[in-house]
Formats: sequence, structure tokens, C-alpha cells
Amino acid sequence: MQYGEEVTSWIIAAKEGDEHAFARLVGKYSPILFRLVFQMVPSREDAEDILQETFYRFFRALPRLRSGDDPLPFLRTIAVRRTYSHLAAHKHKHDSLDDLPENLPALAVQGMQVEIRDLYRWAQKLPRARRLVFILREVLGVEDAELAALMGIREVTVRRHAQMALEELRRAFGGG
Repeated sequence: MQYGEEVTSWIIAAKEGDEHAFARLVGKYSPILFRLVFQMVPSREDAEDILQETFYRFFRALPRLRSGDDPLPFLRTIAVRRTYSHLAAHKHKHDSLDDLPENLPALAVQGMQVEIRDLYRWAQKLPRARRLVFILREVLGVEDAELAALMGIREVTVRRHAQMALEELRRAFGGG
């Protein structure tokens, strides 16, 4: 998949050791990836650590990236896998959700309006794979095939995790 000339030039330069070009890539993709990671691990400090590791791994993998390819899918895969590893390593940690800003809007999930803080508190209780599937699929809209590839599981497993999470969501928030 071809991407913009500007990003392509940054990738080529970064591969040749240009630190400024790599910094431009980081600057371009950090906000997108931060939002993704923060929705799965609602702790600013943890999300920043995961992003730092994501960009380190991206830097090491640059030689394998084709210059004309959009790096976002590759970066997103790294970020999701790092998040999954983080959740596995910190499965007993309970995030306080203090990093979430005040006055957040409600999210519409499966036709139900759910306050974001309530949704995250509820999602923290889910097993990590089910939590990732739920947030990526139902909140962020990632397709099953992409989600399966990101997590290294089969699509049928993605659908099963999603079904179980949605059943629990309905019980918790009174939907259908």
C-alpha cells in the first residue's frame, strides 16, 4: 500500500540513520498510537511506556519496512502486542483511572450509552484477551481479521471473546 511522499521520505531517511526523520515519524504517529494504547490501558504513564517500547521496536524493524508502505498498520500491531504483554505482566494491577480527564462523554456501545469511566472500570475486570478484543472491536471498530492478526489468534476466537464480553456488558449495564 503506497503512502504519502513525505512519510516515504522520512522512512528512507530514518533507515539511513537520520534521527530527525525518525523523530518526525514518532511525532506523526504518537498521538494516534497513544489514543489506541490509552483506550486499552487507561494510565498515562503505562501508555507512554508502551509507546516508548513500540517506537524502539519500530526503529529496530525499520530495515524490514518497505519505503512506500504506510507504517501505521505495522506500528499498530507492535503497540497492540506490547499492550497485550503489559496487561499480561500486570494482570493484578488495578488502574485508578485518575488519568482520565473529567467530563468525558458517554460512549455508545451496542446501542447503550455508557460513561467512559464506568466502561473502563468494568473492562478492567475482564480477562485481558477479552478486554483487548472488546475495546479494539467494539469501541475502536477494528475488524475481526485485523484483530486476529494483531493478537495472533484465530478469527473465531476473536468472535467468541467479543460475544462473551458483550454478554457481560449487557448484564452489567442492563442492555437487552
